[in-house]
Amino acid sequence: MNCKFETEAKVLDIKEINELIDKINESKLTEFRYETENLNLVIKKEKAEVTYEESHTAQKMIPQVAVNTILASEQTTNVVPVQEENQDHIVKSPIVGTYYAAANAKAEAFVKVGDKVKKGDVLCIIEAMKLMNEIESEATGEIIDILVKNAQMVEYGQPLFVVKE
Repeated sequence: MNCKFETEAKVLDIKEINELIDKINESKLTEFRYETENLNLVIKKEKAEVTYEESHTAQKMIPQVAVNTILASEQTTNVVPVQEENQDHIVKSPIVGTYYAAANAKAEAFVKVGDKVKKGDVLCIIEAMKLMNEIESEATGEIIDILVKNAQMVEYGQPLFVVKE
């Protein structure tokens, strides 16, 4: 394939454009524009923002919780679980992403502590890979606790809400 863009002074072919793209990718430039009467070339690259937050307390506690869970499951193999009438239901994140309490910054939160919810009501949004995923209530009841803050990163299986059924 031999694509050429003719300009007043010179003809740019695909090879030269690809070389230009490579040079821009290697540089700190985020946008390049080249305009002539016959050609308008714009090359943009998105800046990836990566933030890393380390919690030493959580790292120290995770192995301890895992050990206690394993020991507890070994010791209680013959115990029949007792069901309470009013159990609290924990709504967990089904995906890894960013938790948002509202549809946008100016909108009111989907739910607050004390709100009554029905199964299927939207509780929050989790953004994953630029997709907004609505998280719905799995139970009918009252929101008694919200366990995460707005714009916080959440993990798969991380508790988000406590719903009293």
